[in-house]
Amino acid sequence: MPQAFVALGIVAAVQAWLPGCSSAPSGVGVRPSSEQDPKLAAIEFGLVALGDVAWDGFTMPVVAGDGSSIAVQTDSVPDWPTRLGTTDTPKRNAGTVALHAVEPGGLGAPRTLGPDLFLGRCWIDGAGGGALIEEPQPGGARRLGVMSPIDGAVQWLLEDGATNAGAWAVAHEDRIVITWCRRAAGARAWSVEQSSFERIRESWLPCADGAGPSIAPVDGVEWSGPCMIDGVLTAIKVRDGVLRAMAFDASPARSEPAPLQGAVLSMRGTREMAWQCVNALGPTCTSGSTSLLYHPRFGRLATWSPRTDEAPTLLPEGTTGMLICGRQCLWSTGDRVWACSGATPDPSRRVLVAEGTWILLHAQGQTALLARPNGRTLRIYRMTFAPPRGA
Repeated sequence: MPQAFVALGIVAAVQAWLPGCSSAPSGVGVRPSSEQDPKLAAIEFGLVALGDVAWDGFTMPVVAGDGSSIAVQTDSVPDWPTRLGTTDTPKRNAGTVALHAVEPGGLGAPRTLGPDLFLGRCWIDGAGGGALIEEPQPGGARRLGVMSPIDGAVQWLLEDGATNAGAWAVAHEDRIVITWCRRAAGARAWSVEQSSFERIRESWLPCADGAGPSIAPVDGVEWSGPCMIDGVLTAIKVRDGVLRAMAFDASPARSEPAPLQGAVLSMRGTREMAWQCVNALGPTCTSGSTSLLYHPRFGRLATWSPRTDEAPTLLPEGTTGMLICGRQCLWSTGDRVWACSGATPDPSRRVLVAEGTWILLHAQGQTALLARPNGRTLRIYRMTFAPPRGA
């Protein structure tokens, strides 16, 4: 297990705290900002490096809800048709996935599985949970499963001979609800499906009433990145080169989703672009009925509450990631990480937290996990915010 060290050049067992960004050597990417308002320096945080992990340089890692494990795509085939599931002859040796325990002192040894696995978009929490994974198979089929952080074993949830891809899962006590894109064998059109599974005798089994409202396949229409939050289904739609973020009322009482909103993201859309709108981020669903997506026209993230907003709300220019960490909002651009108090990025009250390229991975309470890419490796960090003074 790699030894943890404090990313301030101080190897110690105690946590080092930074008021704002004061006095940290620039070699670790943390230093004062000339733009920082001195009145905002009361935000204090500690930054600890946990260790390095192998990475394919492309796929976003996925973290358990309690921050106890991280799943990383260690390598993957550079072939869009294979990754997107649009070919019936996928490349072999598509990829390898590794799971690491995240412990107080660093990262655990990897549990690795391959050679034909793609890391999914999320983590299923609770008993029987783990990282969602996808396995392309000869003939174009793709099955979906969950990889256990305990022993690396996989339980396959969907393996029906179709191409099942881009799944999102939400846990509800002893059930999980999975939303995904499906292409029938030999077909070109995609549907959006929902199904529920329950935990029985250490296994996930389909619920008798598990099929939820679905979007039927239509020739010329492609779907990507579905996400269910509070009865609202969001997905990226591509038709005739137009890329749209779509939202539907998909509550269980409905036999089919009812359209709520649609927002144009690009007039030159492709399935690759649709994939990037939701896969080139960390968490793609936030609290309540608000989703987070990448807006290709403006080159930044946007939030969208389709029950109340006609169109996504753009985040500050260049925003590439966002986390809510306790009472702070943390967001990244191409070369900096910022923080402010509150639930949304506010450039007028921002504090510079770090410089360089960072990936925001996960937040729980006052603690966040971040990563610094370096070629084909990621260095994982834990950032902990101190409670506000006087709180």
